[in-house]
Amino acid sequence: MRSHAGLPQGSTCNLGSTLQMYYQCNTREVASLWSDKSTNAINASQETEMNQPTAVSGGGLDFEDTNSSDTASMMDFTSFNVGTNTDFLMFIVWNPETTSSSAYLSDGNSEIFQLTSGNLATFKTPSGANDMNHSSTFTISTGEKSVFMVHRTNTSTGTIKIYKNGLVYDPEVADATAFDLQNLGSKNDASNWFDGIIYDVGIITGARATDKVRDMITDYLCTKHGINRLG
Repeated sequence: MRSHAGLPQGSTCNLGSTLQMYYQCNTREVASLWSDKSTNAINASQETEMNQPTAVSGGGLDFEDTNSSDTASMMDFTSFNVGTNTDFLMFIVWNPETTSSSAYLSDGNSEIFQLTSGNLATFKTPSGANDMNHSSTFTISTGEKSVFMVHRTNTSTGTIKIYKNGLVYDPEVADATAFDLQNLGSKNDASNWFDGIIYDVGIITGARATDKVRDMITDYLCTKHGINRLG
């Protein structure tokens, strides 16, 4: 199968410009720059040495939460918008060291993807916080590498579901609000810093944010990282 930026690509997964950004795990990440593998060149960077994550020898970047904006790890990229009534698929492969209040993508206080605990994931838009307590289906455990996804479908319905290693948590929530992103590993570079390793992270929007594409990317990422698929 052909690939696009290392992701599977075929007749049902021709990502093109719908891949908004993708920071890919390989052995060439550096602490100051994580190159975007999409066609948009939205590179994540950090010029301040004290705020740089650490490159992992086998690939990925290790972010450190020191509870201080002076020394916590964080990166920024050129802001982009996911529009109102727009489907999207956010995927991340991670190994968290802590799960409490760990933001991994954000733009200000009103637009955040974060773990609130090992049992609770939050996707917050300007319209409010969408809290999903997934403890009845799965937990996010420290020291465990996994594939986590937030998937919004049905355009104006804004049906949001979350997945771990392909296993879906029900019930879903609904939010079709637009949002912006420009921070990696923090809540607006000010708090809730992510603590742990991020291996791959990306966002697909629009027509290609489908169940079929989600399954293909789940298969790819689980195989790539030696993760057991659950669903």
